[in-house]
Amino acid sequence: MRRAIACLCVLLMLSASALAEEKIFRFDSAPLSGDNARQMLMNPDRGLRLEVYLTLGTAKYVPDMFDSTGNFRDPVLARDAIPMLLDLIAEYEPESPRVAQAYFYLTEYQNRDLDQTAIDNMNAYFQVCREQKITLALRFVYVYNQGRDYKQEVVSLDQMMRHMEQIKPVLAANRDCISWVQAGFVGEWGECSPNSRWNKEGKLGEILDAIVQMVPKDVWVTTRYTWGRKQASVLARSRIGYHDDYVVGFSHYWGTAGQWESDEYNDFTALSGKVLMEGEMPWGGEFANPDVWGVAKYLADLHFTAFSLYHHYREYGVGYSLYQARSIQVTRENLAEHGLPVPYDAWFQNQDGTDCFRSLFDYIQDFLGYHIQLDAAQAVLSGDKVYLTFDMTNYGFAAPLLMKSMEAVLLDAEGNIAARKDIAKLSKIQPGESMTFEVNLDLPSAENYRLGILFTNAAGTGARLANDLAFENGVNILGELY
Repeated sequence: MRRAIACLCVLLMLSASALAEEKIFRFDSAPLSGDNARQMLMNPDRGLRLEVYLTLGTAKYVPDMFDSTGNFRDPVLARDAIPMLLDLIAEYEPESPRVAQAYFYLTEYQNRDLDQTAIDNMNAYFQVCREQKITLALRFVYVYNQGRDYKQEVVSLDQMMRHMEQIKPVLAANRDCISWVQAGFVGEWGECSPNSRWNKEGKLGEILDAIVQMVPKDVWVTTRYTWGRKQASVLARSRIGYHDDYVVGFSHYWGTAGQWESDEYNDFTALSGKVLMEGEMPWGGEFANPDVWGVAKYLADLHFTAFSLYHHYREYGVGYSLYQARSIQVTRENLAEHGLPVPYDAWFQNQDGTDCFRSLFDYIQDFLGYHIQLDAAQAVLSGDKVYLTFDMTNYGFAAPLLMKSMEAVLLDAEGNIAARKDIAKLSKIQPGESMTFEVNLDLPSAENYRLGILFTNAAGTGARLANDLAFENGVNILGELY
């Protein structure tokens, strides 16, 4: 009996000792204010995107390569593609897009394999993007001009498949420069249009399956039409999202799913939160009067990750609807009136608490894709363990489907990562939801550490949270553990 009592006393003393050693740290960080929101534009794999072009043979800027009849011009008359890329990055520096849709034209190789020149031109283009910290949404294309499918699309199916085999290792070697791959290859501008040769011949599903096999396994593929995606195999479809190339803010038969009243459209909207969604408006010179409020609601409702900054913005010196949206003020009230998600209060304010002007353009630019805020965090140190709890809200239109991981990290005195663990599966960080995640880490030693959140894409580029936090080497720094 005495021995049992003695053992119990020892256990109680040990428990009391353990409790005495337990330390609790709470980290509260102010939401990022509206006048500081610009720094979020540098987050990778989301947002407004550029549009760029490359011919694989001559490395020229594609629109310069064709005359009004769709025939090739003398390449001497065309500008070089890489200087054009750099000029566009400089021109759009105020908007700071981190993704560019890139048309890689195979037109010069319809009757032959890619040569080393074509491979070298792709690698050179990727390298410039790597240096500029721009990632690409790639589309490989044979046909440039509208209505030229049967004039320009003369490649055989065997040759197309051979091109894909040649392209596959190039994409693997440059995975860090790729955000996603648009299906391409078929029809004018690679839009897999219904009047294209390969759709009429019933080969589109086979081609989509081959495209999915061509790209790295962690890369999404997008296609233009819902009926096209259904032709791919079930396995391929799990990696295929959409690029809607006719977003006008109301129902239009040229949209990805056609008329909004259709069963096809209902299926499309139900799937949108689970797959990658991106797209563009038509050219302003071709369609002058979209509903820009309707466009914003479409992007939010269908969970768009990216959207073109090149269409209906500034075209040949004319500011179209997306540009005009810069002068349309958004408030909590008019966003709610239009059925749009209302951001956190600080987004409407300067750091000093005064109201600041936020435009409909700002709203679209800031909330495309993911926009994640840390609401609160707690760390409990107990022995050689640290138990972490994170409360977060995703104010963006979409889950961070293109990102690679979000990790809790411990940084040592030199800023090196001493311990790390995934916080959550990124597809679970859904838009408009507040979530709590729990994770624990082993303490490497008894020294002091800083706690951080490392949220990265495939290239290892870190993304900021929507908080007023120190951001060092891609890590959002919450504070010290000691």
